Amino acid sequence: MVIGTISILWLSIGVPNYTMAPALGRSERLLILSLRNTPPMEHTLRSLSLTTISLLSASITLAQECSDGRYRTQMFNEVSVTSTVPFGNNTAVTGGAQTLYMDVYEPVGDELSTRPVVLVAFGGSFVGGSRADVAPICRAFAQRGFVAVAPDYRIGFFLPNELATTMAVLRGAHDMKACVRFLRNSVEQGENPYAIDPERILIGGVSAGAISALHAAYLDDESEWPSVLASQYATLGGIEGNSGTPGVPNDVLGVFSFSGALGDTTWIAPDDVPVCSVHEVGDDVVPYYTQEVNVFGFPTGLIASGSHDIHARTTALGLSNCLLSYPGTGHVGYFTTDLENSMAFVLDFCADLVCGAEVACGNVVATVTGVEHGEVLRCYPNPAHDVLWIDGADGAWVRLVNSAGQTVLRTRISTDHHALELGGLPEGVYIMHAEGWSPRLVAIVR
Repeated sequence: MVIGTISILWLSIGVPNYTMAPALGRSERLLILSLRNTPPMEHTLRSLSLTTISLLSASITLAQECSDGRYRTQMFNEVSVTSTVPFGNNTAVTGGAQTLYMDVYEPVGDELSTRPVVLVAFGGSFVGGSRADVAPICRAFAQRGFVAVAPDYRIGFFLPNELATTMAVLRGAHDMKACVRFLRNSVEQGENPYAIDPERILIGGVSAGAISALHAAYLDDESEWPSVLASQYATLGGIEGNSGTPGVPNDVLGVFSFSGALGDTTWIAPDDVPVCSVHEVGDDVVPYYTQEVNVFGFPTGLIASGSHDIHARTTALGLSNCLLSYPGTGHVGYFTTDLENSMAFVLDFCADLVCGAEVACGNVVATVTGVEHGEVLRCYPNPAHDVLWIDGADGAWVRLVNSAGQTVLRTRISTDHHALELGGLPEGVYIMHAEGWSPRLVAIVR
């Protein structure tokens, strides 16, 4: 690093509706599997009868739970937050041990003893971001009766190439799986401090968080392990990782993605879980189709499949799936132009799954008539000194994140010609996150 220089990487990030479901719950699947090895016909018939009664009972219970619009509409005004709960640990990007934390959002005044839980991972190109970024999304889920969790995953600077980018994605998937195991184990140990239903866990996220969730859901077989990491399979803990609570299942009920992608759509199998995605067609940060991934605008050599091709695969397999596509070349820009509808699309998908209803949202192409970002975003002078002028970003939130992943500046652009003051920042390397635009590199000199 050149002394007296601050390098800023410009990144887009978003901040901010079982009949049984097509697949049986984990316990029912296990019970049916065990019946196959039970020879006496009388015992088999008795067990099948018990299974049928159990399924009918579960269906009735879910219908009652969801009859008043719970999970589909806002039922609670207040939300409580339990912050910085440790759920695991692993080696940090920069080396040394890192403890992983989560924030838990619960509806205040809720009397249900078992509630579905939703994990929402933040975005930031696997380099920046924090749990607080997804607080508005978590609150929206909690107000509808879910328990929402914002988990950590390991982030930090890396040189964009196929190996390093694959490692970053795998870290995100491993840490999310560890959080699922931790939550499920908290129930199996008899405590259940957050009153969750371990059979109704959903995972998702924004941008890099969505990529982590998709890989946690679909990268689930040793044969799918990325070849670039072949020699590190054991060291990294294999498919499940070694970020905490080993030996506990980490299967989920479904996955949702705000502008995410998957390394290989063939990893999605006929018995995999449903998926819901929201994505801009021309996204030049995370691809909508299948193409090379860029990090900070630099090619990585890593090919990934975005929402369009993920949903083509799930449709071909007959899996329940929902896709909301937006026009334009932004990245999670719909959080600015169409927040209510994009959120409702995912919330309704999750409500269908946890209520045992048929997932019927399908493939939707949005037409946005609200406020849109201009096509041209200018940042100057480049290099800058104490002030960076930003043109064309009126109404967008921007923030700076340092190399430790800490947000050091957050502000809303109030005009089309905005002065971002940089004089109080120490020398170093920063990431600038802005809603709706692709990465820009800006040099700041002292």
